Amino acid sequence: MSPSTDLSQLGVDVVVASARLARLASRDVSALPHAAMRLMGRLDELGPTRISELAKADRCSQPTMSNLVQRQEENGWVLREPDPADSRASLISLTPAGRAEPDRARHEAGQAIATRLRQLPSTDLETLRAAVTVMHQILTLEPLEESNR
Repeated sequence: MSPSTDLSQLGVDVVVASARLARLASRDVSALPHAAMRLMGRLDELGPTRISELAKADRCSQPTMSNLVQRQEENGWVLREPDPADSRASLISLTPAGRAEPDRARHEAGQAIATRLRQLPSTDLETLRAAVTVMHQILTLEPLEESNR
């Protein structure tokens, strides 16, 4: 197997394991509907963002995202403000209450996973801490051009 194939398979393994772990962690979380949590998570990650960019990031239609934003705006979790770069557009951001909701859900998810982590040996916990550091590093990297691989 070539090094590129090995890395592709490692990428698949990381994506599958992290997605399954996230689903496991969120299963016992008494949170909002999944779509609302995704929206607030995206806003937490991206900061103030246009609806079109939120729809693109979530891979949904702009009308679908507009409806979701409107519901969360009515709940007091997101705020719509004029975009200073374009007066015809709006920027969507989290309110303090909207920021607290994903934090609460993440804390609950962390507690749910902690019950399983307590069963691991300390060497595995240290490996996991190192892996989390690497995963955060991966999130900051830009993809290389195909010719540079």
